[in-house]
Order: sequence, then C-alpha cells, then structure tokens
Amino acid sequence: MDFIIFIINLLFSLFYLLLIVRALLPWVPHDKANQFIRPVYAWTDPCLNPIRLGLPPARIGMDVSPFVLIVLLWLAQRVLLLLLGGR
Repeated sequence: MDFIIFIINLLFSLFYLLLIVRALLPWVPHDKANQFIRPVYAWTDPCLNPIRLGLPPARIGMDVSPFVLIVLLWLAQRVLLLLLGGR
C-alpha cells in the first residue's frame, strides 16, 4: 500500500510542476511549437480549459486557472490518500 501512495504522490507532484511551469510561461518568451514546451500545453490544456470557462474574465492581467487547478488537485489528492489509508 505504501508503494501505491508513493506513486500517487509522485504523479500529483509531477503534475503540480507542470502547472507551475505553465503558470510562468506567459512571462517568458517562448514558442508553443517548441519540443519541450508543446508537452506542457498538451498535458495541461485539457484540465485548464474547463476551469477557464467557469472563471470570469481576468482583470488582473494573468491567468489564475493553473492556481485554481493546483488547489483542486491538492484537495483531490488529500481525499484519495485518506481513502487509501494514508495521510
């Protein structure tokens, strides 16, 4: 069971890192077709697009959907770990 909890935590952590990179990309000049950037968009867009539809238009000049998704994923991770008997 500890191995399953470890894998779950690892997968969530990797996705958190992807979301942090995605949140920082608007401030860095980049090409969406770049071989290193393209997977970040491919993995995060399907999760971020529904959140963007539910959020009001950004008036603060930045996309907050990655931060909203991080909070939602953190809650889902906690619930999943509690159901599996972890912490």
